[in-house]
Amino acid sequence: MSKTKATESRKKVIDKITLPLYSFAEADHLANSSRGTSKRWLSGYQYRRGDRTVHRPPITRADRAEDVVSFRDLVEIVAIGRLKGIGFSLAEIRLIVGNCQELLKTKRPLTSLKFKTDGHEIFVERGGELLEVGRRRGMQAWKDVLKPFLADLDYAHDLARRWWPLGKEKPIVVDPDYGFGLPVIGNSGVRTEIVLERFQAGDLDEQIAADFNLSGVEVQRALQFELSRAA
Repeated sequence: MSKTKATESRKKVIDKITLPLYSFAEADHLANSSRGTSKRWLSGYQYRRGDRTVHRPPITRADRAEDVVSFRDLVEIVAIGRLKGIGFSLAEIRLIVGNCQELLKTKRPLTSLKFKTDGHEIFVERGGELLEVGRRRGMQAWKDVLKPFLADLDYAHDLARRWWPLGKEKPIVVDPDYGFGLPVIGNSGVRTEIVLERFQAGDLDEQIAADFNLSGVEVQRALQFELSRAA
């Protein structure tokens, strides 16, 4: 591929992963986060402490200033949520993101292939000095949270391009090219939320599978994904 074509191809990927796709509420649902999480992490927030207002900056910068979330934003929300889930404070995560931005020379490190390939050294081996979270905690975070999550991403031109939220061995995918970026059953394009709606309406798995030309396993995986999301 020529340099010009490669540049054009990369630009197309960037256009897709930065397209405004989700509301904050939809992003919270997909990331399995509590209500308001996406807005706080992408836009920052403030609160009162005594007689003064405390301002907290975003953990990562959203692709757009409007109240919308891109696929790239969503991937970072998921990664941040998993770090927070094992005990990292938001201040520590801001430090992690900032250090990785500097060392990997990328503004969005958590969605970069560089982070998947080089992040272990930065996050774990140098963790005690650069991240101030301790090497043991860094090892746990990488092994238990980040490495499995990064393995569930597909990349194009060093950018996270597609997410398999249940793992690549299961047929649920989040891809800006399909279903308006909402989770779909791979190879069919059927949105998982539609499968859930049919199930909640009283349809049997066999009926749903027949109507959408799906296998029983695909229906079950779609329901597994939807029912595992935060209410």
